[in-house]
Amino acid sequence: MQQARFYIEGMTCSACSSGIERALERKSFIQEVRVDLLSKSAVVVYDSAQANLEDVFKIITKLGYTPKESLPPPKAKKSHLWIAIVATLGVLYLSMVAGHLPFLLPNVLLDPFISGFLQALLTLWVMCVGRGFYRRGFKALWERQPNMDTLIALGTSSAFLYSLFLLFKAFLGVHTGYYFESACVILVFVMLGKRLEEGSKNKALEAMEGLLGQQPQSALRVEEGGVVEVLIERVRAGDVLQILPGSVIPVDGIVIEGEGEVDESTLTGESVPVYKAKGAHVFSGTLNTTSTFCIKATHTSMQSALQQITKQVRNAQGSKAQIARLADKVARVFVPAVIAIASLAFIVWLALGDFARALEVFIAVLVISCPCALGLATPMSLLVAHKEASHLGLFFKDAQALEKARLVSYVVFDKTGTITQGKPQVQQVVAIPEISATEVLILGASVEALSEHVLAQGIVAYAQAQGVVLKEATQGHAVLGQGMRACVEGAIIKVGSLEFFNTPSPFVQNVPGTWVFVGIEGQVDHILGALILQDRPKAHAKEDLARLKTLGLKSMLLSGDTQENVQLLAKELNMDAHTALASPQIKLSTIEALKAQGEVVMMVGDGLNDAPCLARSDVAVVMASGSDASLEVADVVSFNNEIVAVENAIRLSQATIQNIKQNLFWAFGYNSIAIPLACGVAFKAGIMLSPMLASLAMSLSSLSVVLNAQRLRGIHLKIKANYGS
Repeated sequence: MQQARFYIEGMTCSACSSGIERALERKSFIQEVRVDLLSKSAVVVYDSAQANLEDVFKIITKLGYTPKESLPPPKAKKSHLWIAIVATLGVLYLSMVAGHLPFLLPNVLLDPFISGFLQALLTLWVMCVGRGFYRRGFKALWERQPNMDTLIALGTSSAFLYSLFLLFKAFLGVHTGYYFESACVILVFVMLGKRLEEGSKNKALEAMEGLLGQQPQSALRVEEGGVVEVLIERVRAGDVLQILPGSVIPVDGIVIEGEGEVDESTLTGESVPVYKAKGAHVFSGTLNTTSTFCIKATHTSMQSALQQITKQVRNAQGSKAQIARLADKVARVFVPAVIAIASLAFIVWLALGDFARALEVFIAVLVISCPCALGLATPMSLLVAHKEASHLGLFFKDAQALEKARLVSYVVFDKTGTITQGKPQVQQVVAIPEISATEVLILGASVEALSEHVLAQGIVAYAQAQGVVLKEATQGHAVLGQGMRACVEGAIIKVGSLEFFNTPSPFVQNVPGTWVFVGIEGQVDHILGALILQDRPKAHAKEDLARLKTLGLKSMLLSGDTQENVQLLAKELNMDAHTALASPQIKLSTIEALKAQGEVVMMVGDGLNDAPCLARSDVAVVMASGSDASLEVADVVSFNNEIVAVENAIRLSQATIQNIKQNLFWAFGYNSIAIPLACGVAFKAGIMLSPMLASLAMSLSSLSVVLNAQRLRGIHLKIKANYGS
């Protein structure tokens, strides 16, 4: 199977996109189709053994649209719209004003036939500017996939052709008026509405695509001969890169020399620069604001965090939320139903003996119907929401994730690196009476300096902070899951868990935390002391979890740590439940058990062993500092690595779906009221919509949906305001 992504020029409403999807889905060689009205792009999975991309393009072209492999659709020239507006004003003047102000025109233009002939020419001019409506509309009708263009084409063509008939009658000396102005005004209102609508959509799309332009084209690679500028494509994992002040970091990496402050607002939404010391992670697309430092690349440019975001943003634009399926289903029958209603209304009014009224009703019904509003209701809100998510340091994998987050009832947290800082710190050093605590620290840190284990790093960092001088340790040997042994001043020193020693602990272990024992190896090991480490909760963890309770959510701590440590932390943070000593299989079964109870489960984690339960949860939130495997199964990625990401995701989901429901309400409500009015149901009450008013109402309905979606702008500020409440 082959996957192709391309652009489609000419789509104007959801009937267009759904019509293309239906036409392609009918082909046996097409496995999957996703057409996005907003970005005017499509993703098609097809059997390359049966067909190629050219065959796909032929199907789309036959429907009246123009597929393009790489370039987005060109924007229409503004001058063309002004030509149409000027011509329309001329038609309106000749048809509605000239009779009241005859002295402003030469007598020849007051002649009904001459005036009508000039109106016909100007109308043809306007129709030429809007020729895309006719080309696409009639092609779609021929292929039995009618869309909004079809409605416009049928309505304005009817008005124009009937006006030509009236022009012929005027030539014969019988003048009863024309409908040229209706055709012109309809086209201009629709084109003007589309221009404003496209402007709003393009601004939203450009705001998202702006993120993708953050990656530089080159990098400064440190080599034996000095610093060499290379194309970013040539950077490989393990390369050492120099990052100058004011430059954008080209790839993900770890600081190995120097220090500085990095503006990570493109990822986290926070404008305050983050201090980066040796060992700190940095991400592609972020800005070095202060001093020069060197990093070791951990990924290539194509594997970087920025590229993952790019992929997720594009996937999200092409994906559809479940709530959008309703609009899609309606769009499939909407235009044919409107044509049927307009035809029926025409027949009814014609039966009443009023052909002119019947034609006006027919045109008004066709023009006032608005599949555009239905089609824009969901994607416009989602587009703005994804941009707002980036301000919160969040990136949603697809529309379904953004939609489902609001339904979460139970949040399950991994412990290390998720709830806690992921950096265990020494809280206390204990020693037997024959030796000092400082000597225990020196021996323990000297051996652990040979290890890369997270506990070892915490011990060495504490020793350095205390200013002690480490001793030389040699012949280091790690015993998996137990500890490290090494030779220090002729003695074999062991550092690790109690299971690493063949003797009982001389201490009463009543202090919570992870106990790392230090002793001398012998026929019977001699324990000298212990270092007690604790991985403390992240800042504001308790407050963040408390606010989740106000949202009606339950929380669980799910960890492979000891029962004592997990229970203590869960109690400290006032969590609803906890499970300790959890293997990956136990974690997975815990998630499944919660789902079986009817809970909608959000799993929050960052480690490789979290990947299975993250994949099984309803919504998976992954801290960006986590493993590549867990990032692969993420529904939501949090680049600020904070617990508040859970609340942010849920509140943004709630606000977005509420906005979408408002859009759909207005779209459905508008059509439910407008179509009967256009049919003339309120005629006896003196309410009758002319085709011109109908076209204005249709354009305004689409704009109302676009503008309502813009109300989501700045929602990240309102969400952040909850932190202090």
